[in-house]
Amino acid sequence: MIAILKSIGRNFLTIALVIFALIVGGYISGTVETVREFFFPQSAAYVQSTHVIMHGIRGISQLVTIDGELSTTDVKVEIHQGFLNAGYYSANHIAIGAIQAGIEFDKIDEDNISFRDDTYFVTLPAPIITSCRIDHIDQNQQSFTLLTADWDMVRQLAQHDAIIQFAEETIEAGILDRAEKEAEIQIGDFVTELTGKSTSVEFASRDGELQLPLSCKPITPSGWIKDGDGAWKRAS
Repeated sequence: MIAILKSIGRNFLTIALVIFALIVGGYISGTVETVREFFFPQSAAYVQSTHVIMHGIRGISQLVTIDGELSTTDVKVEIHQGFLNAGYYSANHIAIGAIQAGIEFDKIDEDNISFRDDTYFVTLPAPIITSCRIDHIDQNQQSFTLLTADWDMVRQLAQHDAIIQFAEETIEAGILDRAEKEAEIQIGDFVTELTGKSTSVEFASRDGELQLPLSCKPITPSGWIKDGDGAWKRAS
């Protein structure tokens, strides 16, 4: 009987020690968590995340989201020259080119990223036209003329008009809206994959009129201007 009581006593002691260890361990664990929260609050993790997100997005530099290829068979250039610009000749042109639109990410800073309701909100700049180019231009349908025609200059003037025409047509066709939707998808997926959190992408309002890059604003060949009818003539 005495042996049985001693065995039961030892078992109770073991159980008591285990319970005590669990209580102390839980207390220590809670204390460590409290200390961690004190020195490294959740906001610090958020600041680090926004910093990483910002640099990740800015590292893309410039995202070209839409590359719109265009072609036209109707770039007509008329030349007026001679006395009182009464002389006339013209040529038609086939042009092939492309307009690109996207987002300038170098304008993004940490103020463009916020976190609330377990979701990252990223505000991107309004999409812009990033470049214009003419890949090919061919001249045909030259008019008859007794004047000394500079057909190469006519082709240069046609390329000038084609770039402007392509830019206007693609903007009117909604290339900026398409660029916005593409950027929303790509950046949303990028931030979600980076952070594991839901992402909402918004766009800032455009500040003033849309500004085109230099590649979309061709320099007029020296000494040439357009008259009221849209024909080219030598500047007086």
